[in-house]
Amino acid sequence: MIRLFKSIAVFIAAVSLISCGGSGSNETPIDSTEVKSSIDTSKSVVFYNIPSPLETFTILKMSGSAFDKSVLNPTDKMSKYISSYSKAANLGVYSTDLSFCYLYKQNQDFNNYLKNINELTNALSIDGSYGQEVNKRLQANSTNLDSLMAIVTEAGINADQYLKDNQRNTATATIAAGGWVEAMYIVTAIADKTQKEEVIGLVGDQKIVLNNLMNMLEQFKADEEINALLTGMRDIAAVYESVVATQDKPITSDKDIISVGNNTSFKLSKEQLKSILEKVTVLRYKITL
Repeated sequence: MIRLFKSIAVFIAAVSLISCGGSGSNETPIDSTEVKSSIDTSKSVVFYNIPSPLETFTILKMSGSAFDKSVLNPTDKMSKYISSYSKAANLGVYSTDLSFCYLYKQNQDFNNYLKNINELTNALSIDGSYGQEVNKRLQANSTNLDSLMAIVTEAGINADQYLKDNQRNTATATIAAGGWVEAMYIVTAIADKTQKEEVIGLVGDQKIVLNNLMNMLEQFKADEEINALLTGMRDIAAVYESVVATQDKPITSDKDIISVGNNTSFKLSKEQLKSILEKVTVLRYKITL
């Protein structure tokens, strides 16, 4: 499938676009293997390359799909997130929703999600010493959506460094998982509603992404909540087992539109799409309550 990836160079972080795997590259395939490791007390932790929600939503918007607020996690559910796990997972969820609002230029919704992200970041104590300065910059640029996103992206990179410096890899993985589940839910729900071939193709391509994400989370399966998250992902992966890969014809890249990897796509039937949506909806509900 043809991809438009503008190389969002943001690793998983509290207020980032949740992209697992360091600097992006226009020539990096979606199924790239391990790209970064960090120390988590006594062992090395491997993180895998996972496309950011903004990359996925860019393709979604290019397909002509309209903004749909109903697929986002409502901002008024913050009081439900009490445990560290639920806060981290929904930090990922809300960061994905933020990206969706940004791409569709929904200023008010963007600011509402940004407020939740700041609150969760503070609650998890992962903002580091730069938190106050970031908030000042956000307030000073509150009406400029592009400036806000640039500040959020920079803060995300700093937050990632803070997490790594403090060996909080479980939190990093949980944030990434929550962000992926939310992006998966948004894309799959819209694919089911619109039946657009390009959007259904996005859902199909998540087969490899899901495998990478599961491999990453396996390192933390001793954690009961992450193990439960893995169980839900295995249910989704079971549906993908019957999804067959096809080879797209090579297409010449043009300006911002480029061909990523080997043009392998995964074609879904309507039944497979509905089954994936059902499994994703169940997992997403468990995260967002």
